[in-house]
Amino acid sequence: MILEDPIRTTIRRTSLVGVVAGLSLALAVPMAGPASANDSGQRTSSKAWHSSSNPAEKGARQQLRVDLKKAKSAYRNAVRLANTTFKNDPNVIKAKLDRVAVVRTSTDASLILAANQAFALAIAGPSTTRANAVDAAQTAYFVAIDAAYTKYDTATTSAAEAVARAKFRTDVRKAQVDFRAARKVAGATFKAAVAPSHAALRASINTAFATWSTSAKDAAAETAFKAAVDAARTTFESTQAVIDAKTARTTSMSAARTAYHSAITSARDAFFAATGHNPIRVKHLLPRF
Repeated sequence: MILEDPIRTTIRRTSLVGVVAGLSLALAVPMAGPASANDSGQRTSSKAWHSSSNPAEKGARQQLRVDLKKAKSAYRNAVRLANTTFKNDPNVIKAKLDRVAVVRTSTDASLILAANQAFALAIAGPSTTRANAVDAAQTAYFVAIDAAYTKYDTATTSAAEAVARAKFRTDVRKAQVDFRAARKVAGATFKAAVAPSHAALRASINTAFATWSTSAKDAAAETAFKAAVDAARTTFESTQAVIDAKTARTTSMSAARTAYHSAITSARDAFFAATGHNPIRVKHLLPRF
């Protein structure tokens, strides 16, 4: 007969008791979902209709994947075509060359600023055309995925659930589109506000590079070049116009994020009120490149 080590036997028994006690506690406590103000109320499973008991589930899900993939592909292709058309536009190509010829070499901030403004004016038409094409592609994408999700929800869930899901997708989409629009406006406003300071920064860097180009290009010259660039950047960052523009951008983005989170919370609350459970997840509704 083999005698067991009393210490190991005690450890095994203690571990077993702990596992059993933990398992009993886990089974006794309800599973907690994502943090939400609605979690304290009675919840109905969000997957009640999405199970093997629903014969339409498998085929509908497969078709949904096919439809979403097709919609994403069409959207990407349309945006890619719009970008390619813009880049290959003769006016855009010429405007880029004209701008680069000044911005890369000029040590006069006013000339650099004028070149940037001339470039923006020259590509305004093609930029609008591209933006319109992207907007049309986005609209078509939303229509396509709405149809795909509606078909899926109709086949796999109740009418009330399908309506709630459609409204939730619409609300989330609006929140995301509004946030992206606010971010775009904040970025454009910042860029316009710091344009003179940025032109001065570029002119200082060009001056430093010109000095280095005519030097012995030894270690001392390289050190001097780096110091000049660092000084130019420090001057740019400490300019009051830049500081004010950064503060304004931060304030705008903070307000946009607050509005976005508030809209998402309202959408989730409305969905819960209509269905008795929270949505499974919030997806970004635009494909990313």
